[in-house]
Amino acid sequence: MLDDLPLTPPVPVWNDLMLRFASEQEATEQLKAAGLLVDTQALLDADNNVLVPAGHAPAAGASVDTVGVIYKPTGNTITTDMGEQPEMAAIDGWHVNVRLKADQATPANLEQYKVAPANPVRVWA
Repeated sequence: MLDDLPLTPPVPVWNDLMLRFASEQEATEQLKAAGLLVDTQALLDADNNVLVPAGHAPAAGASVDTVGVIYKPTGNTITTDMGEQPEMAAIDGWHVNVRLKADQATPANLEQYKVAPANPVRVWA
């Protein structure tokens, strides 16, 4: 009986982007230009002490996960105070994951930064 039901592919809910920029500064500039990051003001207490510094936050409708520099094992081991450890080397670039609603297209200025790693270090749960 259930075998007679037609199978339809799932409808995507999210448009997930994995992006690699040359630097944190370039990532911030491009994400702001795409309208995915907005500037935030510092949050002060009654005595004007900074509780939260000024910075950036995801714009409404966007989720931004700054991964930053990614390190991968080189295949070598090194000796540290904690014993033998795998040697790690930085992968070029500053990495950011962005999640948009499925009906939101990838902003044109971000197309050139898209990457599709075979084994992502971090993904959306």
